Amino acid sequence: MKKFFGLFLAFLGLLILLKSIRPEVYDYLLPYAPYIKRAFWGVVLIVAGLYVLVKNKTVRTSLALAFVLYLALFLVTPGAYYSWRFSSRDAGEITTLGKFNSSEILIENIAAEITVEQGTDGIEVLSNLPVKIEEGETLVISCLDCEDYKNGRLLIRVGDNAVKSLALRNTIGDINIDLDTSLLTFDNVVGDITISGTFSSLVARNFIGDMEVELERCPEDEEYCSQIEVYRGSGEINISIPDDVNVVPMIEGSLTSTTINKDFETGEKTLKLIVKNFIGKIVVE
Repeated sequence: MKKFFGLFLAFLGLLILLKSIRPEVYDYLLPYAPYIKRAFWGVVLIVAGLYVLVKNKTVRTSLALAFVLYLALFLVTPGAYYSWRFSSRDAGEITTLGKFNSSEILIENIAAEITVEQGTDGIEVLSNLPVKIEEGETLVISCLDCEDYKNGRLLIRVGDNAVKSLALRNTIGDINIDLDTSLLTFDNVVGDITISGTFSSLVARNFIGDMEVELERCPEDEEYCSQIEVYRGSGEINISIPDDVNVVPMIEGSLTSTTINKDFETGEKTLKLIVKNFIGKIVVE
């Protein structure tokens, strides 16, 4: 038992050391962080209760191993300690942080309600959080201390044809997008997503929540209408597309209920719908 306890402590120490040196290694756990951290006391009580009730040594060992794995996840998951904080500051009113000129936008490592909408020329950023903005060909917006605040908001206004791509990575909170762009990308996102406008490609990886997509029109200079790709995630996806579009679904390795309106079995332009390892419901209408 002492040997096992020693190995357990050494294992946790290595994980925590890796987190302090290379925290980005654990970013893939970010979509599951709220569920891992909120379940702590439930997991502790269930494991402790079963350990007392069960007398079988093999079962007890299995419970101990399961708890060790959960505790390791709890300690290294990004944001795993936030639930222990007793209070947080109200973020207050949003203010203008500046106007920028970039061809791409990347929003990452932020917990807030995010809105991206049509605006005037260039890119205007407004927020009530201490966000960090790095301007270049890609405008990078991040916020490492957002967990200290409640009611956080990030508003971005984009001029016509100002950006060719918008990406969101490692975010928690609802997202509203009304934008015409070529590429939309979501990676490690927790929250409900609402999208309207025009895009050539939409890619979502590792997301949890519901998604409402309204493709208002097909890109005029493209032979196909658009392409929507979903890899790993769970929730409900509702897609609204223009008339006279042929939807070609490619669904693999998913526990998904898929409903596609019969009107979209033929059309002048094609929309490719690629879904892999997704759990939930998809409706195209």
